[in-house]
Formats: sequence, C-alpha cells, structure tokens
Amino acid sequence: MPAVRRFWLVLITVCTMLSAQAGVEKYQLTLLLSPSVEWVYFRGSQNADLYNELFGSKLSYNFGFEYKRFFDPSLSFSTGFLYQNKGFRNTYVERNPDGSTQEGITVGSAHLATIPLYLNAHHRLARKKEMIYTAGLGVGYLMSQTVRNRNYTGEDDVTEGLFDVGDGRSNINFFRDLYLGLHVGVGISAYVKSRIVLIVQPMYKYQLNDGRNPSLPIQDLFAAKMNSLSVDFKVGYFFNRQIRNRKKDV
Repeated sequence: MPAVRRFWLVLITVCTMLSAQAGVEKYQLTLLLSPSVEWVYFRGSQNADLYNELFGSKLSYNFGFEYKRFFDPSLSFSTGFLYQNKGFRNTYVERNPDGSTQEGITVGSAHLATIPLYLNAHHRLARKKEMIYTAGLGVGYLMSQTVRNRNYTGEDDVTEGLFDVGDGRSNINFFRDLYLGLHVGVGISAYVKSRIVLIVQPMYKYQLNDGRNPSLPIQDLFAAKMNSLSVDFKVGYFFNRQIRNRKKDV
C-alpha cells in the first residue's frame, strides 16, 4: 500500500519539522472533538437533482489534534491530524406485497485521515477572549468506506438498490482515495488560568476535488463531493509565555 506509506511519511515529516522549531516560536497544542452534519453533493449529470434528493445527510463526528504556530499575536498557522467520518444517510419507503410499508435505511461512511493546513487570524475582544477566523485546506486519504443497510430487501439483486449489498455492513468502492477540501470557520476562544485555552469554532468543509471513484462501472459521469458543517470543541495548551505577555499588555 504505497499511498498509505506516503501519507504517513508526510505526516511524520511535517510534525518533525514543526517540533524542531518549537523551542524558538510561540506554539500551542490542541485536542479537538467536533460533531458534524455530513452530506454528498452531486453535479455534472442530468440525474444530479435526483441523486441530491436521494442522498440525505447524516450526523457524524471528527476528532484529532492541532499544532498552532504564532507568527505574531494576530496571525498563526496550524496543522495536525484529523479523523473524519464523512458520508450520507439515505431513507427509502418500501411497500410490501401485503400493502404495508417499511423504511429502508442506508448509512454510508467514508473514514478519512486528514492533515489540515490552516491560516488563522486572531482578533482580540477582551483580555482573555478573542475571535478566530480560519481558512485553509484539508488533505486526506480514504482509509475505508462502508455502508450499513437495514430493510433494503432488494439490495441482493444487482438490478435494485444502491450498492448491490444486503442487510448489514458491507464494504464499498464508491469514493476516491484522495480528499482535498476547503475548510473555513469562525470561532471564539477563552483563556483559562495562564496556559490553557478553550475554543468553540463552527467549520464548513467543502470538497474541492471530485469524490467519486473514477473506476465505478457506471455510465453516468456525475461528480460527487463530500461536504459538512461541524462545530469544533478544542482544548489547547501553550508551551510558552504568550498568555502572561498578554496580561502585561493590559
């Protein structure tokens, strides 16, 4: 799996280079957890509207850590590691032969290991509070992709259903391996004691490249993008005297 090895090599190299500079720069390490709403947006096909109606949104989550280097108190660069559980949730009402109905549900999950590359602008509101404006890229590798079906009785028939799989969990090959996303957000941070910071930041993540696997054996050449809205909850720790220096400025 050369692509996986290359991905982890890039991650290790970036972290090593940034750590080597940590002794002379103001920096912060942050843990983050973010609930999210995930969906897939289709375009480039006459059936795109039908796909967008069929592929609904799902509630999901992300987590990871962040390294933030300050160039000055108003500007910083951040990177790190982010696990993203992207995908969709589809609902289909099926009518049984006896006239009753049952709801068929498909939940798709695309598990991504992502390196964020962000620029952050910091606007001071008070002595211990500031606004944070973030924009940048997320570069990710698709580790696995699955669907979980419930009550899709026709999925075992290749002429019916969405992915030709039965009830339960199955592997799929719907999304491409590389993810490139534009990530933007606005949040607020509050400093606790001298070195701990709490951050709440809504983020919008839009996939720039086509997320559809180009080797799918279908004739409809649509484009699919995995997008999301999330709220990042972060706890950070400064390994310098930045907050103490701020107190002296008041």
